[in-house]
Amino acid sequence: MDIALQLIDLRNKLGMSRTSFAKSIGITETHMKRFETGVAVPKEKHINTICEKYHINPAYFTGEIGIDEAITEMPEDDRKNAGKRLKQIRLERGMTIKEFSSLINISYTHLYMVETGNNPLSEKMAGEIAEKLHIGVDWLLYGNEKTKEYPVNAKMVKWLKEHPEKRMIIEQWMEEEKK
Repeated sequence: MDIALQLIDLRNKLGMSRTSFAKSIGITETHMKRFETGVAVPKEKHINTICEKYHINPAYFTGEIGIDEAITEMPEDDRKNAGKRLKQIRLERGMTIKEFSSLINISYTHLYMVETGNNPLSEKMAGEIAEKLHIGVDWLLYGNEKTKEYPVNAKMVKWLKEHPEKRMIIEQWMEEEKK
């Protein structure tokens, strides 16, 4: 099977749209479409990102194993740590589990199961929580401390695209910081 079909099969198996999958690995939907139609071939860094983010055995992309064998569950330690971070942010905000579950629109029981590591924190749920709480989804899922308080989310990227004059000012500031 070629890489284009492998990507389509994997994305479908994960139940993701092309747009959400592309966004999750840091590329545009157009770029993803180019991969899926065979117009372009993903670089090793893209494959590595997919494997790390979705716990995919890299042997899938070499054709050594099938899709069902390739998808591994998030390690229990990662699942528990994501739940601990969710609980941490709830406590930092001074909220009870009932208040927090209401804020993020999930049941009290489900939130408890995620916080205790008994249920995984899905990427979709993490993204919704991160958006509402203005925290980084990478911190919530994987513990990337750099993104906890300063997330760059889709809303910010969209705003920057819509305001090129502001983006240029920010780019100038960044250049000045290098000096």
